[in-house]
Amino acid sequence: MPRYSPPPFRVGPVLGALALALAGLFSLWVQARLQPVPALSLADLSGGAIAGYVRVHGILPEPPRWEPEGPRLRFRLRDGTGELWVLANGPVAATLAQANRIPRAGDGVTVEGRLRADRDPPALEIVHAEALRIERPEPLPLSIGDLPSAPVGTRVQITGQIRSVRRPYEGLTLIRLQDETGSIDVAWHEPLVGTRAELPLGAGLRITGTLTLYRETPQVALDDPEGWARIPWTPAPQPIAHVRERPDGAWVGVEGILEELSDTRWTLADETGSLEVRLSRGLRAALPATPPPGARVQVWGHLRSSAGTPALSPELSIDIRWEPPVATPTPVPRPTASPIPTRSPTPTPRPRPSPTATPFPLSALATLAPGASVTVAGTVAELQGFSAGWALILEQEGHRLRIFIPSEQMAGVPGREGIYPGARIRATGVLTLYRGELELLPRSGRAILVEKGVRPDAPPRAIGSLGPADQNATVRIAGQVVERARFSAGIRLVVRDESGALPVILWENVAALIPEPLQEPGANVEIIGRVRLYRGELQVIPTVPWEVRSR
Repeated sequence: MPRYSPPPFRVGPVLGALALALAGLFSLWVQARLQPVPALSLADLSGGAIAGYVRVHGILPEPPRWEPEGPRLRFRLRDGTGELWVLANGPVAATLAQANRIPRAGDGVTVEGRLRADRDPPALEIVHAEALRIERPEPLPLSIGDLPSAPVGTRVQITGQIRSVRRPYEGLTLIRLQDETGSIDVAWHEPLVGTRAELPLGAGLRITGTLTLYRETPQVALDDPEGWARIPWTPAPQPIAHVRERPDGAWVGVEGILEELSDTRWTLADETGSLEVRLSRGLRAALPATPPPGARVQVWGHLRSSAGTPALSPELSIDIRWEPPVATPTPVPRPTASPIPTRSPTPTPRPRPSPTATPFPLSALATLAPGASVTVAGTVAELQGFSAGWALILEQEGHRLRIFIPSEQMAGVPGREGIYPGARIRATGVLTLYRGELELLPRSGRAILVEKGVRPDAPPRAIGSLGPADQNATVRIAGQVVERARFSAGIRLVVRDESGALPVILWENVAALIPEPLQEPGANVEIIGRVRLYRGELQVIPTVPWEVRSR
């Protein structure tokens, strides 16, 4: 019986089949890689019906959470349709931290990852560090008082003086910053920024962070280790006459000679007037020493009025600094011989303002000291409004001088309706110091002469065409007053045209000089003002009363 012999094994066909299978798998892998990752809105993910690898885009409404023990990174995204937690663990989180690619509050983020529906709520897990892309907006420099007008989530840069430092719990330090316009808390997130450095009270600090809300109260979140810097903080005090015109509660500083002194009440005087300083008993006890009468004292604090009389209330011992009075040596009597008559040398004359009305050149103002009376003339380069009045920047051949006109003086200026950038004016007053620079305080409204006035004007705009992009632009609108309401700082009008309606804010000093009929519902008006976005609402704010007129 013949013995069975199996056919010889052929390696070639087997290898060919295996190669064909691998080629097919590789083709499928390449096709999968070439397939675009689906980009979804956060609302698309809320139902939990979608799974797999997806791409989303959004903004961080708050600082991320970093756990170095894992390490582990977590942050929340919002895109206007919903929100989603994003996670990175282990090596991915470590890579992001080493490359300084951890997103910060206010950043725009595009991220790809695996949607984990097993979590409640669902979350997106980053599986490789390259899948995270960050768009960081440029910070908007603002004074602290302007922060409430910025939208929540805006990246801002502020500077101020450190007033208090407290640590409500481990990992968070709250720093209170104050500038001349207001105060705000800075939330220093230690896991992201690092352990708080030495920050003494009174030091200056520059913060770049994101405007957030804590229990409806604005604060600035600091979650970037490069978002803070110590800076010098040496604000210049203001003339007492200027300070007395500021609104109640304003944060101001003055410098003067200590004329009267009691336990908790002092009186300071400078060339422009006097002001009472009131100290709490706690602050009085905290002072290391008491300045003697005659000392030059600098005081910072909140302006408080009692029975119509303003007074300055400092809070901390660092708010009070002084220099001892200059001692005058007592002459020792001694016999003197009869002097031989000699001609006294003629002193070198010092430039001084002419007693006539001839304007003193702005280029020579540096030769004058605060307290000098002077007449100046020039062109109005800038016009700024404050609650206590207006400031003009007068320009003459490239040299500038600030002129402060209190509200009650402006009412007495002949031809005041012509005071506007480009106008030519002449003014007589007393030189004082404002933030270390010379400033002119007119003696009265009639000490200001408008030699050539300018009628306010600006590009006309339909109300409905204005949007957030127009913030800080000066525009001219026309329409009918449909609402009028009074609030603590002035009057709020609503003006309507065929395209829409818009609030117009008249600060108290502006409203006081606008004829009442122009403020009443039904009035047809033309208004020039600066566009402001305040808590999501567009507003137009005139600087001077004559920017509101009948049409």
